[in-house]
Amino acid sequence: MKRIYITLIFFAAAMCSCKKVLDTTPTEFVTPTNYYNTAAELQTALNGVYRTLATSGLYQAIYSFHLNISTDEVCTRATGVPQETMYNYDSNNASVTTMWRDLYFGIERANLLIENINKPAMDESKRSLIKGETLFLRAYFYFILASNFGDVPLILKPTGSIQDVNVARTPQKDVFNQVLADMTTAEGLLASQKTTKVVSSGVVTQTAVQAILAKVCLRMAGFPINDISKYNDVLTWTNKVINSGEHALNPNYQQIFINIAQDKYDIKESMWEVEFYGSNVTIYGAGGGALGNYMGTPSSDLNIGGSAGWLTVSKKLFDSYDVDPASTANPKVSFDLRRDWNCANYNWGTGIPGVKSAPITNPWLMYAGKFRREYEVATPKDKNTTPQNYPIIRYADVLLMRAEAENYINGPTPQAYSDINQIRRRGFGILQGNLVKAVTITNGGSGYTTVPTVTITGGGGSGATGTATISGGKVTGVILTNKGNIAAPYYTVAPTIAFSGGGGTGAAATATITSATDADLPANLSKDDFQKAIRDERARELCYEGVRRQDLIRWGNFYNDMKDFLAYALANGVPNLTNGQPGATGPATPANNVSPRNLLLPIPQYDISLNTSLTQNPGY
Repeated sequence: MKRIYITLIFFAAAMCSCKKVLDTTPTEFVTPTNYYNTAAELQTALNGVYRTLATSGLYQAIYSFHLNISTDEVCTRATGVPQETMYNYDSNNASVTTMWRDLYFGIERANLLIENINKPAMDESKRSLIKGETLFLRAYFYFILASNFGDVPLILKPTGSIQDVNVARTPQKDVFNQVLADMTTAEGLLASQKTTKVVSSGVVTQTAVQAILAKVCLRMAGFPINDISKYNDVLTWTNKVINSGEHALNPNYQQIFINIAQDKYDIKESMWEVEFYGSNVTIYGAGGGALGNYMGTPSSDLNIGGSAGWLTVSKKLFDSYDVDPASTANPKVSFDLRRDWNCANYNWGTGIPGVKSAPITNPWLMYAGKFRREYEVATPKDKNTTPQNYPIIRYADVLLMRAEAENYINGPTPQAYSDINQIRRRGFGILQGNLVKAVTITNGGSGYTTVPTVTITGGGGSGATGTATISGGKVTGVILTNKGNIAAPYYTVAPTIAFSGGGGTGAAATATITSATDADLPANLSKDDFQKAIRDERARELCYEGVRRQDLIRWGNFYNDMKDFLAYALANGVPNLTNGQPGATGPATPANNVSPRNLLLPIPQYDISLNTSLTQNPGY
């Protein structure tokens, strides 16, 4: 059960022709006049601001999935997927309207709290923390708005009247500058809010603010603002996070997401998350999210956890992970352990109980498997909602942001190499020690009629397993099914390989273990090649976490990148084509539908009809 308990505050104005009613202080509604009187009421109001993050318009579904997911790293299935994921929307789209509405609801809640922050007598240090969190959250809502809608109304005071609706759009750059100002103030106010003093990753800490400040600056350094001075600010803020000593990479990549599924906070790695809890079938009501459902392996078995599995893997992403060229498996074994976690090669079928399918070998048909419901421990499980938190910012992103800024300013320095190589070493499972890298057959033996059992022992580590392959009575190879436990003790020397059973004799093999530099980028890359390596690494590391679309936009080539992906998909066996071209739905449809207007979302027509000062974005 989550540590943040969400309380919604509703403010309403009642109008009546009866003077006696108008003269009476309302008791049925919570108003600014009769609220914000105690520290507890300020905290409850702050919880309401946090609650915005978990609404349907933001990380529960729409922003995180419907409107921000379709890029070159992930594809949508042919059926059942919301049309917004296909870039098929206009200014009347309900999801776009809901996202806009929920963000401004959150801003109004924040404005009311800031307006009344000094009202109660209370401990000043606690007041500063509440103010800092509120300023930051309001700024973050504006960051999402400006990144996705461009110029937006900038409202910094509570709405005084329902007549105050005609508010013009503020230029995107000015909104970002306000975001920076508010977040910088919040960073100072949260100086005492260290990771060691909070109970969950759902609470904003000083280092989380610093990490998001780096993200805002990186966005401003790119298209369309192109303020390259902000790269220096990216270095400033990422250095603050890294030098704080409060964060570190989890040495086991998949464990990050198992922890999320099991509601275990790993704030060293996962710095800030949107809190979800329970499910529609619990006493806590509709507090669940969609991770593991929209993005997961399909399942109808509630013991596993219901999952629609709407997102499938992009072959481009799958093929970007390093593979063992000597591998005889189909597909080839990857040195990078992230691939087979992010690209799930199975589903659970439609039956109950669910049965794991045979391995899927076509990457286009694999599932976006980063968030897996079979690891959840909260019961009962719901068909459509999950308790998995949404990770907004991870420490890995901080390292990659610093590497990108460092490369832009100074080229591929040792510091830039170190930052990206830490990510890659963790991806290979060798951040803190070595695993079994490969097994080479030295004698195929003879007489094998069935596959013998492979035993891997010694070498200082544990957990490595493999499966033999045979042909013509000989052992022809060993496919590693586990390279070893990603925890001390690691392998320090090559383990011993032994074969038993299978009806034959004489097979022998030797193992090799990894070295610390196996995962590292090639030395002496040019500045441009290093930047390309960063772009690819961000996809491999952060896929499905709502980062890629904004990355492609700030790098200045979103539309052409998507069309390049379309050409790649058509040339590389993408399914669900009609006469060789994308149909109305399918993995290649978003890239086929995308147009230059999709750099921004449309301003909701409903709001334009109410606010005569609003204008529409180009192309809508």
